Amino acid sequence: MQRKRLRLITAIGALTLAASGCTGSTTNNNESTDSGSDPRYGGTMTVAYSSNPNTFDPAVCYDATCWNNMRMLFDRLYDYVDDTMELAPQAAEAAPDISDDGLTYTIKIREGMTFSNGDPVRAQDFAYSYSRILDPATKSPVQSFWLGVEGAKEYGKNPQGVVSGIKALSDNELQIKLTAPNSAFKYVLAMPHSSVIPEGTGDQQATDPVGSGPFVFESFEPGREIKLTRNDDYWEEGKPYVDAVDQKINVDPSVQLLQVQKGQVDLMGDPMPPAKYLEVINDPSLKEQTTSITKPSTYFLTLNTQMAPFDDPKVREAVSYAIDRDFLVKLVNGQGQAANQFLPPGIAGYSDKKMVNDQDIEKAKQLLSDAGYPDGLKTTLYTWNDDPWTTLGPQIQQDLKKIGIDADFRPLEPSAFFELAATPDKAPMTLTFWVADFPDGSNFFQALMSCAAAIPGGQNYSFYCNKQMDDTVLEALATEDPDEVTRLYDEAGTTMLADNPVVPLYYGSKTEVFGANVGNYHSQPIWGWDMTNYWKNDGSEARAAN
Repeated sequence: MQRKRLRLITAIGALTLAASGCTGSTTNNNESTDSGSDPRYGGTMTVAYSSNPNTFDPAVCYDATCWNNMRMLFDRLYDYVDDTMELAPQAAEAAPDISDDGLTYTIKIREGMTFSNGDPVRAQDFAYSYSRILDPATKSPVQSFWLGVEGAKEYGKNPQGVVSGIKALSDNELQIKLTAPNSAFKYVLAMPHSSVIPEGTGDQQATDPVGSGPFVFESFEPGREIKLTRNDDYWEEGKPYVDAVDQKINVDPSVQLLQVQKGQVDLMGDPMPPAKYLEVINDPSLKEQTTSITKPSTYFLTLNTQMAPFDDPKVREAVSYAIDRDFLVKLVNGQGQAANQFLPPGIAGYSDKKMVNDQDIEKAKQLLSDAGYPDGLKTTLYTWNDDPWTTLGPQIQQDLKKIGIDADFRPLEPSAFFELAATPDKAPMTLTFWVADFPDGSNFFQALMSCAAAIPGGQNYSFYCNKQMDDTVLEALATEDPDEVTRLYDEAGTTMLADNPVVPLYYGSKTEVFGANVGNYHSQPIWGWDMTNYWKNDGSEARAAN
C-alpha cells in the first residue's frame, strides 16, 4: 500500500508542477510557446463544421461539433496543458488531496469564479453536475466512468438529490469517495462531461448552455451557425484573446479547406479530406499553416453481438479475417499505421503484442460456411457521411464481398449516426473511431467495450459484455506499476478480441491546416482546439476597454 501511495503522490505531484509554471495556475500558459509573436487581442475567430452539434449538454456531448464547444463554454476541475497530455488545475485551486487508501479525493474550488448567468461557481454545482451523469434520465454515454464512485449504482436506481459519495463540504470544497483505487480517475475529472453547470440547470443545457468557460453562448441556428462571445468575467485574467467565435455549419470539408486557404475561415472543424492531402503538403504557400500530429486514436469496425448475423461468434471471426489494413492506410495517404491491437500507441497499457488477424479470405469463407452461411449473407454497414469514412467504407465493402458478405453501405450525418449506433438492435455493423478522452487504456475498454457502456445512448456499439474483461480492467486501475498495467491491459485486450466484437483497423495521425491569421496555433491531443489561447495576428496589442 505504501508503494502504491508513493506512486500516486508522484503522479499527482506532476500535475501540481504542471500548474506551478502558470500565472494564476491556469492549464494553458501558451505565451511560453514560440509562436513568433506576442499575444494579440480582439477580433472574431471564424471556424466551419460539416454538421450540427447533437447537444450542448456536457453530460451528453460526444460528437465533434459539440466537443470543441464544451471547452469554450465550460470549465472542469482539471484540464490539459498546451499540446500535451499533462494535467493542471482549472476550476480547482490545486491537485486533489488523496487519502492514504486512494479512495477519498478532497478538492478545493477556485474562488471568484462565476457562471455566465452571474451565479458563483460552488462545490454544490460540481456535486450536481456529476450526479446528473449517473441519472439514467440524462442518458450520459460516460456513466461507466463514474460507477466507481461510492453510491453510484444506488443513485442510478433512485436518482434523488446527489450521489452519496459526492459531497460539497462547503461552497469551496468538494469531496469524492471511490469504492476502489482508480489511477485514471484524475483524468475523468478533466473530461468534457465533467464540466460544471449551475445547480438545477440540467434541462436547459442541451439548447441554452450556461457555463463558466472562456466564452458565452449567444445563438445557434441549426444548419447555419453557432455564435459565442468572449466571457468578460472569465476568471483567468486576459483570456480569451479573441472577442468572439463564429462557427459556420453545413460546410463540406473540401470547402472548409478552400476557405482557410482564401482567409475566409480560420479553422477547419473537420479533418482535411484525404484526397487533398498531397495537394496541401506539396503547396509551399501552406507550409507555415500546416502541422501534423499523432492522435491517440483507433479506427475500427463494430459488430453488434446482440443482432443477427453478428450474434454468431464465427461470423464475427470471419469479418476479423476479411480486412486488408495496410491498404486502408494507403487510402488515407499513410495518415496512420495498421493496428496490432485495440489500444493505440501512447496510451498507458499499449504494447507491441499482436492481437488482430491478418487478412485470410479462405479462412473467413470457411468460418462463414461453418456458421451456416455457405452462400454468404447480407448486412448493413453504417458510418459518417464525409471523409475519410466515404473513402474507407467502399473498400471495406469490397473486402467483405470477397468473403461472401454483401454489406449495404449507408453513410449518415454524424449526429444521426451516433443516435442510430447507440440504439439497441439498430446497427449491425458500424465503421467508426475513438480518440482517447484521456491517456489510459481503461478509456477504451470501459467507454467502448464494458458491460456498463452497453446501454442505450452509450458508446458500446457492439453491445458487448464480458465480466472477465471488465474485472481485468478494474485490476489494472488499482495498480500504479506501469509494467503490471501493461500486462493487465494486454490480458483484457486478448480476452475481448477473442470474441471479435470489434475489428481494429488502424491508428490515426492527422495533418491540420489553419488560417494565416491564427496566432499561437497548436493542436490539443485530447481536445483538438485550444481556443482560449489562440489569437488573431491582426489583433490589438492591448485589450480594448469594455
